[in-house]
Amino acid sequence: MDRPWVVVAFSGWNDAGSAATQAATLIAKYSEAKTWRTIGGEEFHDFRQTRPAITVMNDVEIVNWPCTTIRVGGWQGQPIVIVTGPEPSLRWRTYCFRLLRRLRKLKPAGLVVLGAMATDVAHTRQLPVMVSTTDPDLVSALGAEKLEYDGPTGIPFVLVTEARRHDFNAIGLWVGVPQYACESPCPPAVQSLLVRIEELTGIAVPQAGLEEDKREWVGAIDEALSEHPELAEYVAALETEQDATLPEGLTGDVLAVEFQSYLRHRGT
Repeated sequence: MDRPWVVVAFSGWNDAGSAATQAATLIAKYSEAKTWRTIGGEEFHDFRQTRPAITVMNDVEIVNWPCTTIRVGGWQGQPIVIVTGPEPSLRWRTYCFRLLRRLRKLKPAGLVVLGAMATDVAHTRQLPVMVSTTDPDLVSALGAEKLEYDGPTGIPFVLVTEARRHDFNAIGLWVGVPQYACESPCPPAVQSLLVRIEELTGIAVPQAGLEEDKREWVGAIDEALSEHPELAEYVAALETEQDATLPEGLTGDVLAVEFQSYLRHRGT
């Protein structure tokens, strides 16, 4: 309990529906996290891809440059570190080394690196969370799936592998977001990540607001499907495929994790 867990999320290519960054932002909010360190963007960002933002007010001009922010907070007696920022576009290995060097000073219990990917899943089913871990028992304990992937990658997976190479306990959590509804926000994807983070670290974020947002999100998609029968047929096919391929034991684990989380968060 005296060693913090570090939750990391990057906006950009790895963040379908902004699920990863929204989950990290909620944790930062409820832990009242304050900025501890930043990593400037001059060395790691191409500003033509990740543009700075400008605020002009009362004849004052302020340029906000892309950077990585490391915040430190606490929740129910447990220290928490939250790392957020846009995905760097340059020098990933140097970036990871610099970030890990700063995090080592905090003596973390481990890193949980979040990601969200658009994939073939139905919005009417539990959005799956895939785990990148060297501990096979952890996959079953979280009621998740082992990440199986071959293709282009982003900074979350690179950071996980680099962290392990430097002897950090590092775990990647990836939530699947329906590719036909992957625009931000995606409340059920945020909720799926928060449930697994809680099971892994004990960090429990109130989710009452997410439940209401989730109902509205599902309702809006259902309404849109009623006007697009071809898309409705596609979603029905996804439901059939997911129901047929999800292992029975895994289904039970997922239901158990979800129900335990529901009991913990009633009335929050």
